[in-house]
Amino acid sequence: MRQRIQVLVVTLLCFIAAGAQWDLVQVYAWGRMMADHSRTMTLSDAVSKTFDGEMCPICRMVAKARQKEQSQSNVPEVRIESKILLFFQAVPAVIVGAPRAVACFPGDASAMTKDRSAPPVPPPKIIVG
Repeated sequence: MRQRIQVLVVTLLCFIAAGAQWDLVQVYAWGRMMADHSRTMTLSDAVSKTFDGEMCPICRMVAKARQKEQSQSNVPEVRIESKILLFFQAVPAVIVGAPRAVACFPGDASAMTKDRSAPPVPPPKIIVG
């Protein structure tokens, strides 16, 4: 449950950072305009009148907010005079030895029973809680 909430919050923040909230408000405004126009005319005429360029108060508010957002996000251009050179050192080789071989043959029961105790009888129950 907690992970779902975290994913939802991150998705919402990415949504807002991209400025998509204005797209949702614009879609709402178009829907309202289309519904208002369709009361007095056919649906095809209502759709064409909705998207003919005439702006409702909500559309004007969205346009003004987008323009304000774009003017605030203008970052002054900075020219870099020199390059930053990054050098990486080579990683030394790591040599790992092979594990010791354990001699275990089908007839050799001593290797199988060495340092092993019998399982508890009856096996322990798992309590989920």
